[in-house]
Amino acid sequence: MITKKKKFVFGMKKDRQLDGDKMNLDFAKRVEAEGGKGSAIAACMQCGTCSGGCTNIDVMDMSPRTLILMIQRGEWEKVLQSNTLWMCSSCYICTSRCPRGVRPSDVIEAVKAIAIEEGIKNDSTKFNQIFVDLVQKRGILFEPELMQRFGGLQAMIDQAPLGIQLVLRGKMSPFPEKIKNPQQFSQALDKARKKHENND
Repeated sequence: MITKKKKFVFGMKKDRQLDGDKMNLDFAKRVEAEGGKGSAIAACMQCGTCSGGCTNIDVMDMSPRTLILMIQRGEWEKVLQSNTLWMCSSCYICTSRCPRGVRPSDVIEAVKAIAIEEGIKNDSTKFNQIFVDLVQKRGILFEPELMQRFGGLQAMIDQAPLGIQLVLRGKMSPFPEKIKNPQQFSQALDKARKKHENND
């Protein structure tokens, strides 16, 4: 009697998408459209190299490897609600080490943009939106204003000792500054917006 040999899957669980035939590519396509076609989500073989080199994995609820797997499965809610999106420091270690050319850092940045578009509300999305608004306002960040809008007067009081030290060491200006050529900056922003709209 001839017995059929079991497929060797490197110790992986059976529910992982080894051949791509079980992938739900709807979410993956949206992520790729938002973050560039070079993210290569479908190429991930779940080796875990990205997670092994991640410097912030101890504060993440989902490793970069698992995040890519959830995107492959099309599990939107789990991905969009994950704190991994906001704990990533964009150091690109995961991207530089991937043997299949997957770009987890770019994927995370793309999903962050989607999360904001979907109306995900948390401290990180609030901080990101305020940060962008202030940079668009004058072309350069004024940290005290960021702190006031994000955490209110109490946050400014709590951070005042650190702020004073930064000002005394020349690391932060005590007054709002503006870039030298605001018109050129506005043109660059408009160009970026149009490019994003065309990609959509």
